[in-house]
Amino acid sequence: MAEGIANKWLEDHQQKGWLAVSAGVSALHGDPTSKGTIEALSQRQIQFKGISKPLTEDVAKKAKIVLCMSHNHLITVKKFTTCAELLDPAGDIVDPFGQDQSVYDALAEQMELLIAAKLQALTSKEA
Repeated sequence: MAEGIANKWLEDHQQKGWLAVSAGVSALHGDPTSKGTIEALSQRQIQFKGISKPLTEDVAKKAKIVLCMSHNHLITVKKFTTCAELLDPAGDIVDPFGQDQSVYDALAEQMELLIAAKLQALTSKEA
């Protein structure tokens, strides 16, 4: 969900040279995007289908920033890179897996705001 929202924001704001990529600290390679995520993104005119992939040290070190969904993720990612921070400074983002569509929709709304704020700050630093 975060990858789709971030790349849409970057496209809408004509930010060249940026690419959002999603990877999980506990993800297995190849799981499809959940139906709830696809629906929540579709409601926002974001067409997205991806597969899960684990975060590697190489990917983390190449990133300008790694936005983590939880404190536990942050602790793990900081073993790979110093450019990691929480997406939501107020705390953990709850994984909607297994919840109904309303939870996915609420999460997408929350993530749109958080991602827009982070990307606005990051891209304005590079301007």
